[in-house]
Amino acid sequence: MLNCDLDILAVTDHNSIDVELLTRLRPALAEKGKALIGGVEINVKLKRETIDAYHLVLGNGKKGEYFHAIVWYALDNAADMSAIVDELFIAAILSADNHDGLNEEDLRILPRKQFSKKTEGTAIYLEDFQEKAASIPHFFIPHENKDRSLSDYLPNGPRSSPLYANQRYKDRLFYYSHAMAVEGGEKSRKHITEGLAQELNTTVASLLFSDAKIVAEIGSKYTWIDFDGDLDSLLLAISDPESRIKTSDEHSTPPQSNTTMFLESVTFNTLGAGKTEGGHEITLQFSPGYNGIVGSRGSGKSLLACLLAGRGLDTYAQLVDKDSVKFKTFGGIPTGNHPKCLYLAQGELERIYADGSYEEIPFLREHVTPLREIAEEETTSARERLSQVFELEKRLLTAFREKYGSGLVRLDYLEMEMPSGVTIASPIIPQKDFPKVDRVKEAIDRAVESLQAAETAVGATTLKSSYPENATLFDALEGEIRATEEVMRAATASANRLARLLGAVNEKWFDRREQLVSMFVATLSEHNRASDATTLTQYNQQASEAASFLDDLLELRWFLMYLNDEAKAAYEKMHRPINPLELSNGEESIVISLVHSEGDSFEDKVTALLSVSSCRSQQALVEGLLCQDDKMRLHGLFNGTKFRACKNKDYSAHHAKFFELLEESINGSSELETEITIDGKPIASMSPGTKAQALLKLFLNDGVTSGEWAYIVLDQPEDNLDVATIKDFLIDRLKKLKLNIQFFVVSHSAPVIVNGDARTVIVCENDDGAIGYTHGAMNEAPVKQSIADVLDGGERYLKMRLNKYNFQIGDGR
Repeated sequence: MLNCDLDILAVTDHNSIDVELLTRLRPALAEKGKALIGGVEINVKLKRETIDAYHLVLGNGKKGEYFHAIVWYALDNAADMSAIVDELFIAAILSADNHDGLNEEDLRILPRKQFSKKTEGTAIYLEDFQEKAASIPHFFIPHENKDRSLSDYLPNGPRSSPLYANQRYKDRLFYYSHAMAVEGGEKSRKHITEGLAQELNTTVASLLFSDAKIVAEIGSKYTWIDFDGDLDSLLLAISDPESRIKTSDEHSTPPQSNTTMFLESVTFNTLGAGKTEGGHEITLQFSPGYNGIVGSRGSGKSLLACLLAGRGLDTYAQLVDKDSVKFKTFGGIPTGNHPKCLYLAQGELERIYADGSYEEIPFLREHVTPLREIAEEETTSARERLSQVFELEKRLLTAFREKYGSGLVRLDYLEMEMPSGVTIASPIIPQKDFPKVDRVKEAIDRAVESLQAAETAVGATTLKSSYPENATLFDALEGEIRATEEVMRAATASANRLARLLGAVNEKWFDRREQLVSMFVATLSEHNRASDATTLTQYNQQASEAASFLDDLLELRWFLMYLNDEAKAAYEKMHRPINPLELSNGEESIVISLVHSEGDSFEDKVTALLSVSSCRSQQALVEGLLCQDDKMRLHGLFNGTKFRACKNKDYSAHHAKFFELLEESINGSSELETEITIDGKPIASMSPGTKAQALLKLFLNDGVTSGEWAYIVLDQPEDNLDVATIKDFLIDRLKKLKLNIQFFVVSHSAPVIVNGDARTVIVCENDDGAIGYTHGAMNEAPVKQSIADVLDGGERYLKMRLNKYNFQIGDGR
């Protein structure tokens, strides 16, 4: 026991208390910083008159003989409790004739282990034990989920069964009336603890014991209990088991994780009248979990909250010397440096009702401010990116227009067939025949003229001899001249006849042939012009120019689509510039986003500048390029109202106006606003009361236990919350979070302080202007009385209210 890692132990021998052992063990454990509680496990049964009076039905066989129970008591009462247990079991042994010849004195002097062995199978009456032990503060804990359990002795049954009487008796005796514990592990919690909580609206603690038989088993199973090691504080823990009791089968390590990081104490000086007299030093000690602050109005509750939070203490300058405030964290030294904490001031949640500005709430500002700083950087970056994208778009459109400024490439070449590229060689064209005839006729006409002249010349020639001797010669020559003249006459006649024949030749006789030849030559030339290599080259040149144009147009459209996506992404980044902050408060998800209140999308901004007849996207700028020569059609692509000044102007004017208006519209967007959702539901759309609840859930998100803050201060968090929210959220949340971070809660609500299970309670008092504070556990009599007086109106009113409720077992069924 000395070497195990348990802080508090109890030795529960069976039907026997070894006072000597406990006396020796107590100081030895104290040296190790451990505490010891007295205990004993006893066999118990009910008297026949009790069984008959309550119509109880016992279990079958041995299970119906008796049950086991654990009894805890203060170690100072060990001797008295031992005497009671010995007396009852000695009487039971003797009456059962199980004494083996031993008398009462013999049984009393038996060693403890032998006495325990002697009691096997023997049970004492519960009624006798209750009567004799009534003056000794103790816990009586019946076994469950183990051998000889209470539910084996008194079995449970439905309302219609006779066994239901057993359940009503057990509820009155052990659970409901006395808030006692149920021993056991997971099965016990599932069937006993949870059942009683759901069916009877009561709380039952589920404890797990090591039940060690050998040294190695000591501490192998244990129960973590948030208490001070005495019975009074144990009662406080057992009264709220969900908050203060955890078993090792579910929590392998102690659940209180901040035991080395919390505010251990605070010291400060109060000021009397005139700041010179009546003041005194106050030191308050705190627990690492939940510290409640209570008091009447004006008693200094909010003063203490401000002091702990380090805010607004100037308001109380007449009451506290702020220079005297010293904070001592666990293991540290007192210092005036304020630990970092999270603070929810009184009425702080109400500010959301006034103007809906989340940043006006300090704890939200701590979340939102860093987000906004990042968001503004991201928004500026996104706006710069948008400007870059728009500049690229303008340059692309301008470059395209300049490249095709002389006119867009037409595709009308596609209306003709593609040339083959083949050239047919032209044949040698013969000369025309009719001109030949004409030329011959002209020659013959000339010849006729010559012949006629020659004929005349010859006819005029005579040859007469002067001498007789020459007469024969001259006659012969004269004959030849006449013969020549005749020949010439005949030649002239033949030439005239030929000339007439040639003149009779008709030119039309040759036209058909000439026409056919001309048609052939023209057809051949036309074919060559349409299909020869030169034409094909020209066709291919046109095709290449058209393909280049279409490629440029397609590339322009693709680049514009890409840039449009980039612009859209940049615009969305402006409107939701950073990833939302995702938090949770248990099962509910909380998302904090920064968005522009304006809901227009980037597409909305673009289409607002275009007409319904356009393609309603930035591709309308490309469409405008294709119809830029038609100013009416060009202007019809844009919003007539916004582009009225551009009517009858060219494409460049529309293009420039479009980007001018688009940038104005985007840059004129609304400021970033905070958007908060809880489980997908926007807080802004909630009712005022629901907003307060939602904001409190946001404040108490899981991130508060991240280690960033030393503790949390809540000043009347129940304000503006309904009872259901206080019960279902605030109290449960405090119970869960207090295991990981220190809380200081100022409250006028008994459920928040009492049901919330404040580990330490600071009571604030104002005695005729003098502020004073006391602190302690809830079970300490002065603190308990103050809580009852301040929160419940006093003990009398509390009892009166409970009496009016007059809850009975089974009322809720």
